[in-house]
Amino acid sequence: MVAGDIAFLVLATVAVASAFGVVTFRNPIYSMLSLILNLLSLAFFFLTLESIFVATIQVLIYAGAVMVLFLFVVTMLTPKGGGISGPDRLRWQWTAGIGLAIILAGGLIISLLNGSIADGAKVAGMNGLSAAVARYGNAQAFGEALFHGFSFPFEVTGVLLVIAVLGAVVLSRRFAHE
Repeated sequence: MVAGDIAFLVLATVAVASAFGVVTFRNPIYSMLSLILNLLSLAFFFLTLESIFVATIQVLIYAGAVMVLFLFVVTMLTPKGGGISGPDRLRWQWTAGIGLAIILAGGLIISLLNGSIADGAKVAGMNGLSAAVARYGNAQAFGEALFHGFSFPFEVTGVLLVIAVLGAVVLSRRFAHE
């Protein structure tokens, strides 16, 4: 057997075992940790295919940021101590949150009214993206498209993730008081 075949068999075993752990563990924290192991094994699969950029994104985005968000939400929704009880000591956070939400909404409205989002989307659309891939390469073209042409959907996705976390916190607080 070649070293690549052995690496594939080891990674496949780890990926299947961790995927099995995701659906069989009764503790949600263990299930999330097993999912992180599964995502890391997928990143190693990408490395064996010599796709360093995709492996890096897999580790940073999925195994890193998204799984930390999932772990936070799962721990907030657990019935044993999930949720904050007692008086709300940090009322200033509501004011700061509303102020920052107004600033974000104002920035998005201004960029929509100025047409900067539409111009960037025209430049980085499918034709512009294929031209950027031919000129720069895949990673730089992806960055150009994400942060110039498709920055608005990227920001909207971030806002939706924040809303989902806030909804989980509100649900956990409601169930903790009942």
